[in-house]
Amino acid sequence: MERIYVGERAVSPVSGTVRWVVVDSRSYGLHTQAVAYLASLRARDCSPNTERAYAGRIALYLNFCLMRRLEWTTPGFLGMAALQQWLIEAPLPSRSGRARPGPLRFRSRSTANAVMTAVAEFLRFGHTHGWVPASTTGLLSQRKLLRFSPPGYDTGESGRRREVQAAAFRFRITEPGYEDLSDEQIRA
Repeated sequence: MERIYVGERAVSPVSGTVRWVVVDSRSYGLHTQAVAYLASLRARDCSPNTERAYAGRIALYLNFCLMRRLEWTTPGFLGMAALQQWLIEAPLPSRSGRARPGPLRFRSRSTANAVMTAVAEFLRFGHTHGWVPASTTGLLSQRKLLRFSPPGYDTGESGRRREVQAAAFRFRITEPGYEDLSDEQIRA
């Protein structure tokens, strides 16, 4: 996939302030909505590393939309599902830009979940500013009934508030289990 949009580090020549932006690599024009979202992360006092990671993830989403000829504001359910699958099935590009010998590298499901989270937050931000329709943001979450509520969670009168909004596009990730030591290892 050709990388048209890229997350770039921008340093102010006056104050030396570092910011992350999403630019079109052909014209060096800023993607206005993505830059506004990244500025909102700074305004909420998020870590600079969060801003850096989200800039790359949003650029990846915008490139996917260009590649699939999707309007980024209205990708639809099938577009979002295709993005989720593409994230784990498409091989990662070489870091050097040249073809290299050896096995291909792929994103993990947890990395795909992180990208989908950044994209969902970007689209929700776009909805609050009128760039993204409600039909798009309605696809990003679904109702989920809590079977077991966490400690301190107020379920309301007669447990009426057990429903929460959960991410609609998310891979299930299993935590690696613990390994027991064998008798031989314990004796050693």
